[in-house]
Formats: sequence, C-alpha cells, structure tokens
Amino acid sequence: MTEPKNLMTADEIRALVVAAVADPSVNLSIPLTMSLAFREGMRSDVLARLKRGDYHPAVGEAPGSLTYQHGEQVRSVSLSPESELLLAAYLKR
Repeated sequence: MTEPKNLMTADEIRALVVAAVADPSVNLSIPLTMSLAFREGMRSDVLARLKRGDYHPAVGEAPGSLTYQHGEQVRSVSLSPESELLLAAYLKR
C-alpha cells in the first residue's frame, strides 16, 4: 500500500494562508471552508450553521476550537493553526 501524496507541504499551506489573509480582496470564506472541512473534518452542512459565538480563540498553548450541534449532541473540534488564522481574519472582515 502506498502513502497518499500531499499536494502541498505544511510550509506551502501556511504561506498560502498568510498571503490570503494579507490580501483584503480575497474572499476568505472559500479557503476557510476548505480548511475546516479537510483539516478538521467538519461537514459542509455544519459549516453553514456556525455562528460567531461558536468560535473559542486559542489561549496560551490551548488551540482554538469550534463548538457545534450535531443531531442532539454538542460537539467540539480543535482548530489547526491555519484554520484558526483564517477564521480570526474572516471574523474581523
């Protein structure tokens, strides 16, 4: 069995995120949605219902997180640094 190949290295992804955040003409909802779906495994129907209050920023060494309703359960997902950077910038715009 072969290992799946990454299209981009972690450094390339980080550089792309930083460039997207720095450019005010970039619509951050698209890379944010992709990051939350692919990095954190969140489903698109959940992403459509998220609210600003569902985001809990990182504090010290603890990563940021999102809480969301899944059926009758409340779930929480830790955010990767890239997703958190995109989400924070998206909420500021």
